[in-house]
Amino acid sequence: MKRRNTLVVLGMTALLLAVCLLPAAASAEKVLRYYLTGDCPILNGHDSVDVSLDTPISYCGAFPYRAVPDEDGLGYSYVGDLAAELPIQVDETTWQIKLRPEAKWQNGDPINADTFIYSYKMLLDPVLSNQMADFLSDFNITIVNAKEYSLQGTSNTVAWEDVGIKKIDDYTLEIKTTSPCSMTSVCSHFSQNNRAIAPVYEPLYEAGMNAERTNTTYGTTLDMWMSCGPYTFDTWTFDSIQIYKKNPDYWLADLFHYDTVEVRVIPEMNARVELWESGMLDYLSPDANTIETYIDDPRMVEYPSLTVYHIDVNCKNPENPLCGTVAWRKALYHAMNREVIAESLFGYLEPSGTYVNGQAGILSENALLYRDSEPGKAVAELVDSWGPYGYNPELAREYLAKAYEEAGVPEDTVITVRMAFDESDTAWKATAEYLMEELPVIFEGKVQLEIDTYAGMSTTDYKKTTDVWDLSPNDWSRSASRTYPYTCFYYYLSTYSSHPNNFFDEEFEAQYAVCDSDEVKSDYDRMLEETAKLERIYLDKVIQIPVVQHVNYDMFSTRLKLPVSTYIPGFGWGIMYGDIVE
Repeated sequence: MKRRNTLVVLGMTALLLAVCLLPAAASAEKVLRYYLTGDCPILNGHDSVDVSLDTPISYCGAFPYRAVPDEDGLGYSYVGDLAAELPIQVDETTWQIKLRPEAKWQNGDPINADTFIYSYKMLLDPVLSNQMADFLSDFNITIVNAKEYSLQGTSNTVAWEDVGIKKIDDYTLEIKTTSPCSMTSVCSHFSQNNRAIAPVYEPLYEAGMNAERTNTTYGTTLDMWMSCGPYTFDTWTFDSIQIYKKNPDYWLADLFHYDTVEVRVIPEMNARVELWESGMLDYLSPDANTIETYIDDPRMVEYPSLTVYHIDVNCKNPENPLCGTVAWRKALYHAMNREVIAESLFGYLEPSGTYVNGQAGILSENALLYRDSEPGKAVAELVDSWGPYGYNPELAREYLAKAYEEAGVPEDTVITVRMAFDESDTAWKATAEYLMEELPVIFEGKVQLEIDTYAGMSTTDYKKTTDVWDLSPNDWSRSASRTYPYTCFYYYLSTYSSHPNNFFDEEFEAQYAVCDSDEVKSDYDRMLEETAKLERIYLDKVIQIPVVQHVNYDMFSTRLKLPVSTYIPGFGWGIMYGDIVE
């Protein structure tokens, strides 16, 4: 099988460099043609875990700060967006954000400190229980009493006045953190990297609120949402197309060069390829079924990812008598032939029996990746001692026998495993079909797999509809892990309100708290050691099953002039700051 050197293509191909450096040409209208694989369920950044929402909010929303490309195309910097300037440090744990007086909503209404106080109070509201509340309380910084306020329910033990978000005057906010942090962390926390941070328009948010104040219809339609960014959201034909138009009144309008952004919703890869080949898309990320066609295309670039594709395991399926045992989870872990799945079914991706992703630590002070550190490599060596990337059919059968014993179930009981996934996901469909044949062989007929598919909803939403599932593919990633590797485990804590699993462990959560302590966060070598301990606990308890380390493969049209000359971790390609060269 052909392989490519990721480090080489991080420097880009000569052709792509040439494309990036081409001078902009005059055009009657500059239209970026992009796509999403699925539409946004809502435009309310407070209450959707769906990453598709990043696109419209990044283009049509605004944030205190924006990450923008440097002039040399080799890095990025933060600038004030809704903020008038970079944050001002008052003391070790206090920062002030001065707001831009000219900032306004699409309809001309002002954006000021009251806008943010309302937006953030609603985001953290303990009765609304917004799914993205954690992204304000402790994303890149931890705000005093923010999580405690949001998780208190109706107890009223934590007052809003005790939360570390204050209005100083009409155009000044003050943020109080639980520990010292850098200006970069504050900017990142309040930037387009965090869609939940964009303010909401109070009149519409309130107009959509139900009588019990447990839900709002804000963002369910364009009429119930308000733009305030570099583009206005012009057209939303659900499951078809989103169209954004440049906002000439936006205070940073010179940074944005497209007149129109067309975002098509294209679930099927064949349809994306057809549009790409006909010149109707400026970007394409091939999947397992199409990567072979393009792997040697000079427009192709690849770079490491924050994502480890994994399988959530349900420990509360009423129809599976083994599901509550750790031995059952270990049996499944060792039954995954990750090399076949990653290389043959996902296509040119990397197998992974560990969870901490390949970018974790890349933005640390010395840029030492966790996976390249001695503690990280020791965990990988442990996994390989079981078999290649943890795959070991004999060990899988041993753990299955233990699961029968622990659950008090006769060993001749046939266990039916239900694997549920989005029907449009071809890689996981191929994996499920492969496991339908593989698991009965590995487990000598004692385990059978059935497929359940769903459409039109996120995995998180699907799990709210039923407990009858065993395996559910997922790809949660945490950008903070580029600086703090342990944070990739954040979503598996019981304190995360939208956690994808229902298996929690006190030892795991206690070790996460150690990693998250000020003492450890200030000592990167110590953090690497403690993260390795956390990953070992995770492997011992099998919080979920890692399968594939994602590698990004992207192609860009020759008419698209990118603002950077290489992929930049934490920033990407900066497509929204690009230009069209006809």
